[in-house]
Amino acid sequence: MTDAKSLPEPEIISPGENAKRSGDNFENLAEDLKCMSKNPMTMPRATYILYAIAAVSGLPMLIGLVLAYVARGDAPMWLQSHYTFMIRTFWYGVALIAIGLVTFIIGVGMFLLWILPVWYVVRIVRGWMLLENQKPIPDPESWLFS
Repeated sequence: MTDAKSLPEPEIISPGENAKRSGDNFENLAEDLKCMSKNPMTMPRATYILYAIAAVSGLPMLIGLVLAYVARGDAPMWLQSHYTFMIRTFWYGVALIAIGLVTFIIGVGMFLLWILPVWYVVRIVRGWMLLENQKPIPDPESWLFS
């Protein structure tokens, strides 16, 4: 059993002081977001995160696609290769799903639709690893893993 003397005293905060503290936290958050937006790695990381989440649910991939299209023009050349890679991943994925659905009757599509998630995850992991090592995608227009 602990002694009442060993417990720290609770901090008493007056009502006006609490509002002031939360405002400081908001200002710090806004400042942190400004610093993050200046970092050229923020947008491609966010896009890779959205693509990774899309491996479970598809909607974030559309948001990532829009981000990639918007950010590609202003990015340095090595980051443009990542955006192109992510854009191609989306469109190649759509094409492979269409081919898989059309050829499902003859059995080829079943294999293609089964292997498609593996292809997608490998592309995202490979691209993200190259991004974190600050290297461009060697062949961003490749159907495989570049």
